[in-house]
Amino acid sequence: MKTFHSFPALFLLAALASAQTEPAKPLAGHDETLTLDPFIVSAGADPKSSFDLAQGASVLVSDQLRRSVAITLGDTLAATPGVNATYYGPGASRPVIRGLGGDRVRMLDNGVGSLDASNVSPDHNVSVEPLLVDRIEVLRGPATLLYGSSAVGGVVNVIDNRIPATAPARPISGRTEFRFDSASNERTGVLAVTGGDHTYAIQVNALRTVTADVNIPGYADPTNPIDRGTLTNSAIATKSGSLGGTVFGAAGNFGVAVSEYATIYGVPVGEPINIDMKQRRADFRAELTRSVGALKSAKFRFGLADYKHAEVDTTTGLPNTTFKNKAHEGRLELIQQDAGDLSGTVGLQTSRSDFSAAGEEVVTPPTVTDNHALFALESYKVSPGLTLQLGGRIEIQSIKLGAVAPLLPAYPGYAASTGQKHTDHGFSLSTGAVYYPAQDYSLGISAAYSQRIPVAQEVFSNGPHGGTGAYEIGSAGLGKETSLGLDVTLRKRSGFVTGSLGGFVNRLQDFIFEQRDPARYFDEDSSGFLPYPVPPGDSFLPIYQFIAKDALFYGGEAELVLHLLDRQTERLHLDVTADYVHAQQTTDDESLPRIPPLRAGLALRYARDPWSAGVSVRHSFRQDRAAFGETETAGYTLIGADVSYRFMLARAGWELFVRGSNLSNEDARVSTSFLKDIAPLPGRSFTLGLRVTF
Repeated sequence: MKTFHSFPALFLLAALASAQTEPAKPLAGHDETLTLDPFIVSAGADPKSSFDLAQGASVLVSDQLRRSVAITLGDTLAATPGVNATYYGPGASRPVIRGLGGDRVRMLDNGVGSLDASNVSPDHNVSVEPLLVDRIEVLRGPATLLYGSSAVGGVVNVIDNRIPATAPARPISGRTEFRFDSASNERTGVLAVTGGDHTYAIQVNALRTVTADVNIPGYADPTNPIDRGTLTNSAIATKSGSLGGTVFGAAGNFGVAVSEYATIYGVPVGEPINIDMKQRRADFRAELTRSVGALKSAKFRFGLADYKHAEVDTTTGLPNTTFKNKAHEGRLELIQQDAGDLSGTVGLQTSRSDFSAAGEEVVTPPTVTDNHALFALESYKVSPGLTLQLGGRIEIQSIKLGAVAPLLPAYPGYAASTGQKHTDHGFSLSTGAVYYPAQDYSLGISAAYSQRIPVAQEVFSNGPHGGTGAYEIGSAGLGKETSLGLDVTLRKRSGFVTGSLGGFVNRLQDFIFEQRDPARYFDEDSSGFLPYPVPPGDSFLPIYQFIAKDALFYGGEAELVLHLLDRQTERLHLDVTADYVHAQQTTDDESLPRIPPLRAGLALRYARDPWSAGVSVRHSFRQDRAAFGETETAGYTLIGADVSYRFMLARAGWELFVRGSNLSNEDARVSTSFLKDIAPLPGRSFTLGLRVTF
């Protein structure tokens, strides 16, 4: 890992130099009116208040985002109701929404796909840097109409200012940040600078993070007690940068940005490997804000990425396998003129992924995936107290298989040949209503039917995967996965108690998941499939095959705020959160793997300028519903606290902050993680930081 050098000092000098030329605006959260009802831009053609949505949603923005942000996106969202994380060590963690993860949670980078390989395997990180984002929007439940059939679980849209969305108020502004974490010896520096006027804007972002192996309570694997107090091979080194610009005109705007995200992180599996990941990306955005004929406005987004990562053997320093993905995605949304009480949008979406892997452990052969879709979403205001929504989407997907490497001994149910093509179409339909039974109350009800087309790894996987420690097998005969879901959310936006209560049920036919073979294992020495039991000292991998069985998911979330004290300069709030997911395959009446347990949390927050402080307790109950080959997960309690102090100096806003996590040093293991038995969450840690806004 490279050293950190003097990044923090350089960033602070840049902030001070810039601060001398223009007065700083007040820091967000101190002089603002308390916002209980944030707007969400991912839910439709126009930004909607969360109060006016038919489905469950959460937004991390401003102070809440700054308190939650972590090195990975999964860990940043892990405490959000309805959202868990895969946690594949500190370097890789992807969101899980209502028990659904992988390809069923659509990861968006400013409205288009993340264009990486994070949906292929849990050891692949999302190519997004949370410390550079402005807001994160989470849509829970089916969001297939706008973003694709893979969004059965939900959507996570990460929004930054890489392409400036609005003209800057001052010639130059920005922020810089330095942070240190005690558990991993993390050192992070961030710089974001905006320049321009009412006709153009330029944005420059930069980040550098370095950590050591993270501290943990006790042993990582109690059955193999070595390296007490340290999670071996969990260090991270990341750098990220972007340059973007936007031109603003009377009829709209056009912007472009280029960016690079590069990270090297350890995967603490049995035979430790490092993942060396890099993504170069170009993004384009255009908006028509002036009405033209039947169009009220129009939006265009396009992303183009060149992604590569190598799984490197830590003993030899040589790559075992190298993954590449050359991908693009574009979407056009045409917002129609309001026709009385009717409004809506129609859109087109297209994407292409040219994915390949080469090396000793090739799990998925080269594939080219093309996806094209047409969608529409309409809203009709029946009365001031009732709004109806209706939408539909149709998409066509084809997966073409490239050259197949010489196959290992045939596994039952697997068949693939060079040039094989898997083409299918999917149809989705949703309907919903938002009803306002009383002032400051809303009731959202949505029902959705969707068809998800299997992805390449589910169909064509065949080989040992060092990152997951398993032999993975696809099934060429998999058909469409169909989902029928119902979502109900009650919201209240003023008074002593505000927030939301939600419930859902989702029945999936031919639900695709990896099931462990109870009869055979893969012998690495003989490259054969042998029956259990495993001989002593034998080198083996468990076999997991993608299969399809019917499944039922149901549960709910609570996200409430008790306003104990609300004055202009002083606030005391108690946040109450809880979520629950029950998931079971109904074909055999058995539990599904890696399902989150019941969780509940309390957080007491106090703010009085210039101070802000809080303490939180979050308990995850025992998860004893385990699939075959999966162990039960013990319950645990995480205690956290934070305090910050803000002041003005040299016409810049400064913030000193301290955050404590897992203060009781709990041995916490995440049921949604493949590595829960050998990789607990970090132990007691303290994060110290300084932010400067100019």
